[in-house]
Amino acid sequence: MSKHSVAHYQRLNGRRSFSSPHRSRGRGTRVFVILILIVVAAAALAGGYLYTTPAGRPVTDTTYLLVAPGSNYAELREQMQKKLWLRFPRVFDRLAAVQGLSETGDALRPGRYAVLRSTTMQELITLLKEGKDSPLKLTPPSVHKDSELVDFLAQHLWVKADTLRTLLADSALMAQYGTKPGAFYAKVIREPHTLRWAASGREVLDSLHAHYQLFWKGKRTEEAERLGLNPLEVTTLASIVESESGKRDEYRRIAGLYLNRLRKEMRLQSDPTVKYALGNFDLKRIRGEHLMVNSPYNTYKVTGLPPTPIIQPRTSTIDSVLAAESHDYLYMCAKEDFSGYHNFASSFAVHMLNAKRYQQALNDRGIQ
Repeated sequence: MSKHSVAHYQRLNGRRSFSSPHRSRGRGTRVFVILILIVVAAAALAGGYLYTTPAGRPVTDTTYLLVAPGSNYAELREQMQKKLWLRFPRVFDRLAAVQGLSETGDALRPGRYAVLRSTTMQELITLLKEGKDSPLKLTPPSVHKDSELVDFLAQHLWVKADTLRTLLADSALMAQYGTKPGAFYAKVIREPHTLRWAASGREVLDSLHAHYQLFWKGKRTEEAERLGLNPLEVTTLASIVESESGKRDEYRRIAGLYLNRLRKEMRLQSDPTVKYALGNFDLKRIRGEHLMVNSPYNTYKVTGLPPTPIIQPRTSTIDSVLAAESHDYLYMCAKEDFSGYHNFASSFAVHMLNAKRYQQALNDRGIQ
């Protein structure tokens, strides 16, 4: 029987055919690799760690991936490798591709995604596909103007500073928020705000304004009306009170003093408003030439409150103004012991004595 006939006979009888040993070895290797990939993928899906921490890098329980609008998979993949140090990068790529995550940038939903050390590959892919991002909690700092607010927001969120500047300069948009260009910062409440990292500029401003409305809804607005003020005026007065003293237990008394002056149509004569008008918040001593600056914020020359807050005050300071003390004080002067507290007076004569002692203390210490 020929070799061809023998081989044909053995194939018909279910026996192994005569084949090249090299070809058999190649097929076996491929099968082995496929089995390994299946095992690795199964382990990842079953709960194996998505990433590891190489030597020399700090171990963190949570890592955040930032997916900006318009990002593509390659950019995400590069960020993942830098931040996470993927254990099975090729397996992740295949799983992502199968589920349509790596085809186009449109498949990526913008956001800030929290990746725990226990996160599996499939869990991360699901987070990214469904857009289950983790918003930030940001507490705005004390700012003096819109530009400082822009810097803060652009530092922590995806939105660009130029975008925010354009929106804040839009008179029609600001009118919708009940304010004017340059004064939106007065609408920002210094409490934790929940904001999406990838939110648009308009979404950010809408969220801040909604928080402002919620803060002033109901009781606070009623208390402001009782004082004869609106929310902006209360905030502006609170900014002066907070700038005058670092002692919060004085705030209600200081607020009462300025309310007395407003009712008597006396100029507030607040030194911090002069610093604001000059744009110099580091002045240690206000002198006569400083008081001459022409500005709607110089309460030595202008009667009434400044047009906007000189800082964005704490919410507790706003509440102190709403609960101002009832007394007859019209004057205050820093105590000569430099304790940070103030001497209060109902008459100008007593105030001048207090001021003289304080001025002498400044001279004795050589404070210019």
